[in-house]
Amino acid sequence: MRDFAAELEERKQAGLYRTRRQISGPQQPALVSDGVPLLSFCSNDYLGLANHPGIIKAATEAMPNTGFGGAASHLICGHHDAHHQLELRLAEFTRRSAALFFSTGYMANMGVISALAGRGDTIFSDRLNHAPSSMVVFSAAPGCVVIATVI
Repeated sequence: MRDFAAELEERKQAGLYRTRRQISGPQQPALVSDGVPLLSFCSNDYLGLANHPGIIKAATEAMPNTGFGGAASHLICGHHDAHHQLELRLAEFTRRSAALFFSTGYMANMGVISALAGRGDTIFSDRLNHAPSSMVVFSAAPGCVVIATVI
């Protein structure tokens, strides 16, 4: 039987043990983590809209009609009309025939890599590209050669 306590201790000693930080407050460059004010360099709020008053107002006004969050994935529960309208508007804005939104960067990588890469293709990836999840993504394209290096 595996000794999980010993394995966890080994990870701690090797500096590989991760813990979740508890943060509070809205998404913004300054946040409070475990009671300590910090600057955040790891947010996915690339456009700075997560705490934008207009976005908060629009979300608040939409709640009575849409509720909060999805019941399940789009393929299980269905694609919400609000998401569909957003994709249509983005396609129109970018002058493309269609647009597709993914819920996470990981899922976007899964969709793009598995759709575009195939047997005999070579994928170059920065070694620090959300490893090790990137290797899982690249395994979605069987027959590809994956070269992970510092870019």
